[in-house]
Amino acid sequence: MKLLEVKNLSYYYKDGDSRRYIFTDTSLCFEKGLFYAILGDSGSGKTTFLSIIGGQDNRYEGEVLYRGKEIRKIGLDKYRRTTVSTIYQNYNLIPHLNALENICIAMDISDNVKKIEKTEITALLEEIGLSGNKITRKCSSLSGGEQQRVAIARSIETNPEIIIADEPTGNLDWKNSEEIIQLFSRLAHDREKCIIMVTHNEKLALKADHIYTINEKEKKMQLHH
Repeated sequence: MKLLEVKNLSYYYKDGDSRRYIFTDTSLCFEKGLFYAILGDSGSGKTTFLSIIGGQDNRYEGEVLYRGKEIRKIGLDKYRRTTVSTIYQNYNLIPHLNALENICIAMDISDNVKKIEKTEITALLEEIGLSGNKITRKCSSLSGGEQQRVAIARSIETNPEIIIADEPTGNLDWKNSEEIIQLFSRLAHDREKCIIMVTHNEKLALKADHIYTINEKEKKMQLHH
């Protein structure tokens, strides 16, 4: 089933009196329960694409459909609060708060979260590799891999169907990068999330179920073979 579909997407920046196109007439789709990688060089438009499907940029031509409905008609604020969550390269945590506090704040502003006990959040953090006193330490004192696990747990507990990740391993060593990718794969398959990750690392991208590659010459995204 098509959970998220991009149809005839075009996007450009104004450069004086001319237009600099990032995408032209691009169409692709994403399904529930699968892990996708979007592969492209720096400056190829990966982050722009995530901003569009994440409901953060509405200046595109064409359609972005969630369950068949254009996200601008759903309302981008509502779409972001109920459907999609973003994981960033620099984690976007509140550094002076601990893991539990960071997750609870995110849950408070989400529209689709039931009341969850702290023991349940703790169990999730332990499941994804963060346990003991690390859960109650300030996030600024955690390693990069540990902070990224907190960010992932925050996304899970706000209960989105779609999790998008912008170069989530960019600040991590290879061991932590592989562990984060394995975690994404489990989230997609076991929890039936649609995970969409952008990266410039082909070795990591190959661990996804499907890869879309940005063709900078044609300004389109193509299924990687």
